[in-house]
Amino acid sequence: MRDLMFLGAFLVLLPLAFRNAFVAYLIWGWTGLIAIDNYLFGFMAPVKLNFIFALITLLMVLLKKDTERGTLNANATIVLLILFFLQGSLSAVFAYDGNNLNWLLYDRFWKELVFAVLMPLVIVKRYRIHAFVLVMCLGMGFHGLIDGLKFFSSGGSHLVRGFVKFGDNNHFAVMLVMAVPPLLYMSSYSKTRWLRLAALAIAIITIAAVIGTRSRGGFVAMAAVGLWLVLTSRKRLPALTVFIAGIIFVVAIAPAEWTDRMETIQEADQESSLLTRVEAWQVSSVIALHNPIVGGGFHAVATQPVWDRFRGQKGLLGFVDVGFESQVFRAAHSIYFEVLGDMGFLGFFIFIGLLLNALKNGVQISRLARQGGPELEWAIDLSRSLAATIFAFLVGGLTVSIAYTEFIYMAVMLMEILKQEVQRSLSEQRARSEVQASGLKNVPTSSPITLSAGAN
Repeated sequence: MRDLMFLGAFLVLLPLAFRNAFVAYLIWGWTGLIAIDNYLFGFMAPVKLNFIFALITLLMVLLKKDTERGTLNANATIVLLILFFLQGSLSAVFAYDGNNLNWLLYDRFWKELVFAVLMPLVIVKRYRIHAFVLVMCLGMGFHGLIDGLKFFSSGGSHLVRGFVKFGDNNHFAVMLVMAVPPLLYMSSYSKTRWLRLAALAIAIITIAAVIGTRSRGGFVAMAAVGLWLVLTSRKRLPALTVFIAGIIFVVAIAPAEWTDRMETIQEADQESSLLTRVEAWQVSSVIALHNPIVGGGFHAVATQPVWDRFRGQKGLLGFVDVGFESQVFRAAHSIYFEVLGDMGFLGFFIFIGLLLNALKNGVQISRLARQGGPELEWAIDLSRSLAATIFAFLVGGLTVSIAYTEFIYMAVMLMEILKQEVQRSLSEQRARSEVQASGLKNVPTSSPITLSAGAN
């Protein structure tokens, strides 16, 4: 039944994708975010929907099938994305032998960056920006909705385990938290009332799904994002009220197992789970020290031959004694050490620069948009929502290895596009003001037209 439903959806979406590059790009993005493979088990399972719509998008872009085609400018975001792509390519080529995941992960990596780099060509003007935010919400929000409803229907006993595409419950929890700010933005700026209510409901249900993961990292990321939204909100008192109500809501629906799990955060330094993470960080840093330019290749630390070569060495974390030496490899358990071990120090600095540049763009958007008055308040709120998503990634990524998730590169590139849209809107406002001022100067004060208007 699921396969038939997806076949029907595919037959509807396919002709839509051939209408123009913008529609094809939206569908490409949606099929990249939603883990379709986890829901199909029949004849549709082998069909690579994301690949098909990617090819259609590239064809539409090459044929210039778009009435509002954008342009690629050599801004900091584009340059950093290209450098990150080149660095990742070099790391994949010079990866350690025995790294079976290297090329598989690189294949996903380069496609995500190509998607991000192409965004300025198709996402232009406010309505397209909002359409893309909606796609982001429909992608990750779908997973939050499904597992959140399961959590509610089970009375809080449902354990959200994650997906193969996103990783285990800890990875999945952080990614769900990243989706909440765009959902809250849509709940404020959607034109129709039912869509605003739907976005708000999905945001609340997604928070329930995060609780259902029992992930401490997800809880910390969720709390950090809540505080971020309060501190950056244009209306702090209402935002603080919502934040407090959110805390009450979380405590009210959280099962006893979740509460017990969260209480162990303060004992994290005594837990073996943290020490195993530290051990993985140590090995990742050792890989980078041995290969500072290109690193060890994608997921090098999670490869047994590489782990056997460097285990027991402490690298940059020599001041920490974990007290044991694992014989079996471990995941990086951190976006920072993940990129450090995979791409070396050079890749690490490009990665951090990309994220910090996005946050800087957010600050610039707020400063510029204030010059435009109420007409650009939406841009301020959207930039803060995207910054909250990036902040969730930075905080949640301290303990999970999700450095190459497409959602973050979508947010980073969209922040750049939003800045360009604000600059364009301000230019139009100045042009209108100049035209009006010029028109007033050219009208004689004693003209018949003026007198006639006054008589009326």
